Amino acid sequence: MNETTVAEITKMIKLIRTSRSSVHGSQEQQWIEHQLSDDRLKEVVANLSIIALHILSALEETELTGIELAQRLAVTRGGVTRAAKKLLEYDLVHAGKHPDDQKKIYYSLTAAGREIAAVHDRMHEELRATVTKKLLAKYSDEDLEVVSRFLQDFYQLEKELN
Repeated sequence: MNETTVAEITKMIKLIRTSRSSVHGSQEQQWIEHQLSDDRLKEVVANLSIIALHILSALEETELTGIELAQRLAVTRGGVTRAAKKLLEYDLVHAGKHPDDQKKIYYSLTAAGREIAAVHDRMHEELRATVTKKLLAKYSDEDLEVVSRFLQDFYQLEKELN
């Protein structure tokens, strides 16, 4: 692969990253806001980070600690702490301790948090279906396997460089 191709790939990845957000919030936030009927929740979503939205989805099945959330979402504990603080502020999660373990703080969803999480999940399902349909129509399985390996390698390289 020549330097021009590498530069083009890097440029496209940067464009993808920057196109995912705007002054009106991320595409995820905008999509979720359009799906919600509760105006208060729409305002709340506009003030949440992407990590916060993913925390809500991660808590749908069971309560988790901050450390468990960080591991599950592959983000820093500090990122989880900041997002959880915001989620608590908007009453989207509860924080509590178990009687048998007073050290750890466990997070669980409130009804409002559950509503946003469900819409967030639906958005990801629709996005995944659209991407799958469009990519399968254009590329062979072999092509997509190469792209998948490339993206995994690129992700690993970025982790090593940071």
